[in-house]
Amino acid sequence: MSDEHGAFSATALVRRIQAGPWPATVTVLLASVLFGMWSLTGRILTFNPELLIPSAIGLPFGIPPLRLFPLGDTTWSFWFVDVVAALVMIAVVWTRLARSRQRPFLAGLLATMLGVVVGNLVRIVYISFETHQGLGTYAAALVLGLVVSVLWGLVVGLVVGLVHLLDRRLRRPAEAETKAGAARRLSKVGSR
Repeated sequence: MSDEHGAFSATALVRRIQAGPWPATVTVLLASVLFGMWSLTGRILTFNPELLIPSAIGLPFGIPPLRLFPLGDTTWSFWFVDVVAALVMIAVVWTRLARSRQRPFLAGLLATMLGVVVGNLVRIVYISFETHQGLGTYAAALVLGLVVSVLWGLVVGLVVGLVHLLDRRLRRPAEAETKAGAARRLSKVGSR
């Protein structure tokens, strides 16, 4: 009995992981790292200060950033929540794209928007507890945070959707060739 037919075979899981949406997920990861680089983000914000308006009213800026250490005078707990939020965002994007089969651009766009919303939701909840917000302020932060997160997810999602579309278009001929080869092997085995 081969490994492919075993009760505890990991071959199918390994194939699913290898065929996963790696390029789109890495694009989200790189965007998160870029948002975490203050040398880049600070320069952009210097020339476009209107991007800081949501942060001025207590909403998270951009998408959840990945950093190696806290930025400036922020605490380690803020840094930890940012990292957890970024990992949640990346996990949401991975799971949504791994299950999508049709319309790869739209799937990448919507997965990124959902990932940014969920990741920023983690940050909003933490900020609300840290700043002891009242119920009205918390509700306003959730609604406004949702709007801002959807907009940032749309901007980043355009790039992720394009990468996911290109990945699907370039990978499709290779997958068709692999399936045709497997069908030929099965027909040879059946003809014996």
